[in-house]
Amino acid sequence: MMHTEAVTSSSAIRGDTPSDPPDSGVSVAMLVAVLLRQRRTLYGFVLLGVVTALIVIGVRRSTYTSSFSFVPESGVDASRAGLAGLAGQFGISLGALGSAAQPPQLYADLLLSREVLAPIIADSFATEAGEARAPLPVVLGVRGTSPALVVENSMRALRRDVISSTVAARTTGMVRVMVRTKSARVSVELANRLLEELHHFNNVTRQSRAREERIFTEKRLEESRQALRLAEAAIERFQQENRQFQSSPSLVLQFERLQREIQLHQQVVVSLAQQYEENRIREVRDTPVITVFERPVLAARADPGLRAIILFFSVLAALLVGVVVVLVRDLWTREPRFAREPGVVALRREWESLRGRHSVDPGSV
Repeated sequence: MMHTEAVTSSSAIRGDTPSDPPDSGVSVAMLVAVLLRQRRTLYGFVLLGVVTALIVIGVRRSTYTSSFSFVPESGVDASRAGLAGLAGQFGISLGALGSAAQPPQLYADLLLSREVLAPIIADSFATEAGEARAPLPVVLGVRGTSPALVVENSMRALRRDVISSTVAARTTGMVRVMVRTKSARVSVELANRLLEELHHFNNVTRQSRAREERIFTEKRLEESRQALRLAEAAIERFQQENRQFQSSPSLVLQFERLQREIQLHQQVVVSLAQQYEENRIREVRDTPVITVFERPVLAARADPGLRAIILFFSVLAALLVGVVVVLVRDLWTREPRFAREPGVVALRREWESLRGRHSVDPGSV
């Protein structure tokens, strides 16, 4: 009994108890040691990633970016502005109640709409000065089996790869638009066309209520003036046909009725003329406009950003592949104690079976 306890104590001191299984795991320190031992292999993979990135950068054509920025503005309705100003004196904000301005994000989305992009796709552009102009789908390298499909593919390419925008919605409301193509001249021309279509949308497509009222008032004023001229012609004919109508009560009554019609038409014409002038002023005041802070200019050099990104991800991918190759190779050639792992044994058996050889079970050795 004493001897057994002594043996047990001695075993406990040495740390090899019967219940402790053999260490068959892989520690972090061992992985780091393997990677350091095979660092030359990792260097080779990193070099391969750098070479691959340089080849991709050399083959890939450079891109050029042209940008412009603007702030959407609009007239202010006097009645709502007064109410908003009165509320502001009491510390109450009525938001957009006192302003007819549209949110900046509307204009950022408008630049990618079909109404703006369709006329641009139908235009032609020159990649270099003095070269023949070509349709935009040809310049962008867009193809399709039909003209409609070419337009759709061009619109998708513009939205995905060419046009991008940012909106400072929480601060100034400035919209910054960037146009990126493989030609500096195409980028600046395309940016200018976007700006033109934006102005066209504001000035023509978005007809405000004041414009509609002005058109209606103008038409009604012309009709009233025509009616006034007819009434004046009628009383002129009456006076020519009845030079001594004062002695006849019926003719006097008819003359007074013609005078009243003229006075009524005159009042309508004066009222409509005043309303017409007010609508013209309000139409100009309420027409949404954009204030351009930065106009498109020709890019002086190519975009450098993508080169660094391509180099970084290429080196990172090559390094990860190198780490996996080193660890798998080390696991495959590890000493017999680790080679008896069931997973490694099964993997070797399947590999040798694929190669057409019979494997020897390491557990039977």
